[in-house]
Amino acid sequence: MVRDYVVRGLLHPARRTPVGHSLYDEQALTRLLLVRALFEAGIGLDELARLCHALNTDGDANECLSRLRMELEARRQRLESLDQQIAGMMDARTESYYG
Repeated sequence: MVRDYVVRGLLHPARRTPVGHSLYDEQALTRLLLVRALFEAGIGLDELARLCHALNTDGDANECLSRLRMELEARRQRLESLDQQIAGMMDARTESYYG
């Protein structure tokens, strides 16, 4: 996973050992945790790459972050709707069982 993120430019080692092993600092760990959480929340690798590129180059990271917040809010609303549907189905099954 970490190697894939490095290849995609999402994460960069702070330094390398003499034999070539990557070493990561706290900033890289924070980035890794953010990228992993966003990926698990359904944010695609292309969008994550845009964000990381903006963060790495002092680009317009706020624009990327705003897009991510909107996407997360839309996903949250879809999940809330789905949760309500499931709750309704459970209620209907309970009523038909005990009704």
